[in-house]
Amino acid sequence: MSRLLVVAAVGALLSGGIASGQIPAPAGAPASGAGPSIRAGVRRAPLVSPQVEADRRVTFRLMAPHATEVKLGGDISQSFQRAADGSPGPGVEMTKGADGVWTGTSTNPMKSGAWRYHFVVDGMNVVDPANVDVSPYQTRMESLLIVPGDFSDTRQVPHGSVARVRYVASTLNNATREMYVYTPPGYEKGSASYPVLYLIHGGGETAASWSTVGRANDILDNLIAEQKALPMIIVMPSGWTPLGGQVMTSDATKDPFNDEMMKDIIPFVESHYRVKANPDNRALSGLSMGGIQTLNLGLHNLGTFRYLAVMSSGWTTDQDRQGFYTREAARIPTYNSQLKLFWWGWGATDIARPNSLLVTDKFKSMGVHMETMETPDGHEWKNWRIYLHEVAPKLFR
Repeated sequence: MSRLLVVAAVGALLSGGIASGQIPAPAGAPASGAGPSIRAGVRRAPLVSPQVEADRRVTFRLMAPHATEVKLGGDISQSFQRAADGSPGPGVEMTKGADGVWTGTSTNPMKSGAWRYHFVVDGMNVVDPANVDVSPYQTRMESLLIVPGDFSDTRQVPHGSVARVRYVASTLNNATREMYVYTPPGYEKGSASYPVLYLIHGGGETAASWSTVGRANDILDNLIAEQKALPMIIVMPSGWTPLGGQVMTSDATKDPFNDEMMKDIIPFVESHYRVKANPDNRALSGLSMGGIQTLNLGLHNLGTFRYLAVMSSGWTTDQDRQGFYTREAARIPTYNSQLKLFWWGWGATDIARPNSLLVTDKFKSMGVHMETMETPDGHEWKNWRIYLHEVAPKLFR
């Protein structure tokens, strides 16, 4: 369903309640039936959703007086605290009040971090109209919930900036492309040059993913303030290209993003930003699909990046793995001298764990120095935020 149709459908579902001034107040405010109406020219407190309590329980609200069923969907289910037996914890049950507002509160506190969600209204997925924080996938928009309490919080520290940057990719038939660029605190007023981390999203995601649900800018702001990581620029490009290509193979030449990175993205960054333009000050990382692109780009163009960090990834077939070992046989013995860091992380229940182990075990058997990390949980943003928090302090040392 197109975004336009979704908006129109949501408008139909929400009609009646808002027009008549039936907007429920948050906790502590007057009841929805009290006080003058909007028609009298007085604005009541707006609908609050999501509402995060001090104990990290969260309440969701949706004005949908004509709906017969409302559920909560999205990867927010990963945020529910698990039961003692390890089974998924209770979710959020939405119930309709007399004023047409559907309300649901999590039974248990939710895990800290960023979580995507949507409402399922009579079978149709819609974003939360009361929440201005969103995070896109390739094909849809999701609402974004931030539950405080971990290293990705927005804290009272100096903050960097994130810019949405458009450029023309000569390697993609002069297509107009976009990337998101984080510059560290003080960049605008200073004259110093910085190292660069190129950070790639996963399959189905977009260039905006790392700066929304990935919380990359807040993670770096906090690490820099704690003097745990060096100030750096983070470039977050789109790993998908309009030319398609075979992204998930082990042959970098079959993925148009390889040429775009080497001939368009890096030259653009080094001509538009104050960067230290040499291999010792370039790092490359990515998750899932972006992890394969990190392997292909970083190892095929050995010597361009001194730091590689692969998150929840690995070539998926024996043919791809063996093909890579054969093509790159002469260069594999040089990895230890060419790379200052070759890092790999995956979750204990990660769908990419088997492939990660196959590749890392093979490289280790060939004498390649690597750092590996296994964390609880699976193929999810909770882990990828952990990995960025773990890797960033190791870069450019």
